[in-house]
Amino acid sequence: MFSLYSEKMPKRERSAFDALAAVLPPGSVALSERADGSLTATLPDRSRRRLVLAWAGHGYPRDVQRTLLDPEVVAARVQGDLTVVAAHSLSPGARQLLRAEGVSWVGVDGSAELRLGTVWIDRDGSSAGRTAERPTAWSPARAEVAEALFAVLTNRDPSGSGSDEVPDVETMARLAGRSFGTTANTLAVLDAQGWTAPGTRARARIVTDGPAMLDSWAAWNTERHRRFDGFHSIHRSPGDVVDELLEAFGNDLILTGAAASEQVRPTLTGGWVVTAYVADGSGWSGIEATTRRARLVPAAVPRIRLAPAPPVVEHTTSIARGLRVASPARVYADLAAGSDREREAAELFRATTMGILS
Repeated sequence: MFSLYSEKMPKRERSAFDALAAVLPPGSVALSERADGSLTATLPDRSRRRLVLAWAGHGYPRDVQRTLLDPEVVAARVQGDLTVVAAHSLSPGARQLLRAEGVSWVGVDGSAELRLGTVWIDRDGSSAGRTAERPTAWSPARAEVAEALFAVLTNRDPSGSGSDEVPDVETMARLAGRSFGTTANTLAVLDAQGWTAPGTRARARIVTDGPAMLDSWAAWNTERHRRFDGFHSIHRSPGDVVDELLEAFGNDLILTGAAASEQVRPTLTGGWVVTAYVADGSGWSGIEATTRRARLVPAAVPRIRLAPAPPVVEHTTSIARGLRVASPARVYADLAAGSDREREAAELFRATTMGILS
């Protein structure tokens, strides 16, 4: 019965079904397929309940929140059906969210918290003898190829035809500043993670789970603790600080973080740290020389953060209010790595500017 049902399912739904089947004790709950695509669960007391099994990607809180808002899941909960959320590996925040909602969950890593009638199961994946499938495939090169993909996707109308199509390898390699081989390898990794898949045309790819891909990429970027050098400014107004940097760096200045999001979608009040990349090609030595000429003093608690622009950042900029800004994905990642206020702004910026990645 399990194998018959799972063979009919797409990869992510099959993963959810297999994860649930793996943690159910033999003879406890029997599952069978219904015509509407849900399951019937036959419980130990022989009662039968409709069970809706929903897939939540890699199990971050955002994935779970999105799944709980799915119309089928909402309807199942209203009707009192059994509901189980499945994911590769549920994060602590996602587990807490599901407990608060009273929803059962199961992970491909062997973890589970199930309340199915009289069957209660609590399993910690760390002791289940299985390896979590949370992606660990990011590297600087792959992350830059993904960033190039995000830049293309967020520049499209999300309701338009072809908004989910992955550009060809040549386009991606040019934007990322990486070789064709590295780009092709990265696209294969994205396929393997279930974030992209073959399209209907020959050699075409489409994005199948853009939000999960962006979540994973942004989390990896945050954990890297990338270097920015901090500087003091005599100005308190962020606008005046930006003018000061424009005088020093000219068109080589690329705003990111709050400085960029406020150009695109103003939401913050008061002050914030102005974060920017410099694309003059001279790296850290160029920043040091220019800031010295501009009399910008290094500071441990800065009003300015600067770093050299990687090729992908330089190749994917746009103009907002006459200023050069980084791509939406880069702005989002730099906001998410910032202060509490910046992290709050990050979610609003993502929801309003990032199309199929939001």
